[in-house]
Amino acid sequence: MRCNRILSNPHSIARSLGPVCYKKSGGGVFDADLQADEKEWARREELLKAGGEIDLGVNWDYPDPGNMIRGYSMRVSVRFKDGAFEAYGCLYKPGKEEEVVFARGQDLKVIYREAIAAGPTATAQAYQARKQAFRQAKRAARRAS
Repeated sequence: MRCNRILSNPHSIARSLGPVCYKKSGGGVFDADLQADEKEWARREELLKAGGEIDLGVNWDYPDPGNMIRGYSMRVSVRFKDGAFEAYGCLYKPGKEEEVVFARGQDLKVIYREAIAAGPTATAQAYQARKQAFRQAKRAARRAS
């Protein structure tokens, strides 16, 4: 997703990022959270069902297609809403906020994994969108000259 190389490792294919691009996109910060024991998972479920949220970081990039200078800033969290767990992002756009739901379901571990992947994935997409916008601007400048 970030560098356009072909992936061969099943884990890398599942997250659309190889290990190098995953780290370059900020991945790995919350990966240890997935190794929690069953008691901790139960505590998290209880916390979320009581109206809490688990915050997985602010300032992840979110793509703004066609804009080579900026993407949007995003906070990724996990919550329980309307009977299901959700991995979602709150986008901070100029003048407004917007929510994006990445995954929704009954299995907290699956949703948590999706939330952890959302930040690095969106950051890689933002990187790729800026790179593509730069290339298009460069081509347009060459045509104009």
